Amino acid sequence: MSATRLREERGAVAIVVAVCLIVLMAAVALTVDVGGLYLRRRELVNGSDAAALSAARTCARGGVDDRFTTAEEAADVVVRRNATITTDEVAGTNITYLPAICGQQWGRVSVRYTSQQSLHFSPVLGFGYSSPVTTEATASWGLGSNNPLPIVVSSLLGVSCPVPPSGFPTQGDRCVFWYDNDRLNGGNFAFLSLNPEGWNVPADGNCAGAGSGGTSRLTDWIDGSLPASVVLNWTDPTYVCTDTGIRGVGGDSGPNSQLWSALEDLIGETRDFPINWEGPGQPIPTAPSQGTIYQNGNIDKYDIIGFASMTIVDVMNVNEAAGGEGTCTTRNNSPHAWTQPNQTLQLDSIDATTAGWQGCPQRTPADAITTLTVTQARPNDPPCCVLGLDYTYDPVSRTITWLGAVPRDTKITFGWLLDPNNGPCGPVPPNNSAMCVITEWQGSTLDDDFPPGTDNNTVVRLCDPEYGTCLDQ
Repeated sequence: MSATRLREERGAVAIVVAVCLIVLMAAVALTVDVGGLYLRRRELVNGSDAAALSAARTCARGGVDDRFTTAEEAADVVVRRNATITTDEVAGTNITYLPAICGQQWGRVSVRYTSQQSLHFSPVLGFGYSSPVTTEATASWGLGSNNPLPIVVSSLLGVSCPVPPSGFPTQGDRCVFWYDNDRLNGGNFAFLSLNPEGWNVPADGNCAGAGSGGTSRLTDWIDGSLPASVVLNWTDPTYVCTDTGIRGVGGDSGPNSQLWSALEDLIGETRDFPINWEGPGQPIPTAPSQGTIYQNGNIDKYDIIGFASMTIVDVMNVNEAAGGEGTCTTRNNSPHAWTQPNQTLQLDSIDATTAGWQGCPQRTPADAITTLTVTQARPNDPPCCVLGLDYTYDPVSRTITWLGAVPRDTKITFGWLLDPNNGPCGPVPPNNSAMCVITEWQGSTLDDDFPPGTDNNTVVRLCDPEYGTCLDQ
């Protein structure tokens, strides 16, 4: 091979190397710079989403909360916490209210942010040293509940107070509901679905499977181990499927008694009960055809129009609420505190759950105490006790006061009577599987003076106006 040809080949190699270097630099630029742009956009998307939610939450609270003075500040501060963006880049107006303004019960807000991402290798290929990254996000707020129970309240169930919109109790009123399937035309004991597939379904939609949560999921919704957040349509009905996974609910026993036990564990807590429209088919001006939907004679969908905030006072089965009469007895064979001198024992505080007592009423106080005896526990024990000498009894307060040391082995017995027509739940239904839920009214989303923006009754969500997923659409 001649020297001239070798020189020519060496020149060709240089050209190939130069081309390969250009391709390599382009590949590096594509990998590093484009990858950096993608990661920066992903970061800024997260920041914009968080900013939109923060702005919407502030708007839902009236435009100011304990952290931010304006929705704009709420958005700008939060975007910087979640994305690399400079103070100058968030300066100015970055949010748009569509179509509402802060403080209304429904609305949405959009945010838009632009940040510069540095480019390290692209300038070698003739591109600039930075590229803008722009992201947008929209969040809406609307009336709903972040604290709902999957249990309907309705005039079909109430026995002691009206249910909106037919009437509005005042705060502190006691409201009693009998969950009796005979009153609901087979409405699954007023349990409903908090599943996305079962909440806000079309009026003619199929609830088969969509609304079923079953005993386990219903229990999780009740005890709060499975959080739920649900919203109401602004002016249209919000149809919710009954939960068909609870066949065979029983008040005293059965596979689904755990639902009522879970509710009983909430005594003293305040939760949101979905309010059913006074159906079927009772019209209101904004939705003439609104009402509970039946299928094959049974309730298929409840029409939820609001939420009642109520404190759970008690949960009773038929036997507990029915009344009756009997004898309550205990044997004192240990030095309990109430057997000591100058101690008292109130008979109204003793019920079937009090340890050591047998035959006591299922609920207290009893309507009447018919008899009272304090004797030795066994016939061969020393005689005890003498009224006025060892103890006194006040029939008004139904209280025993011990005057001296009480012998260890004593027996206390009293007769009791409960009026079955005057119990805490009112008249008892004949359906033995019915359950009575006693509550204390705290207000509802339908009240004229209901404060908008309270966290429990305002739901904030990301949405897309083009797809109609915002809560004010």
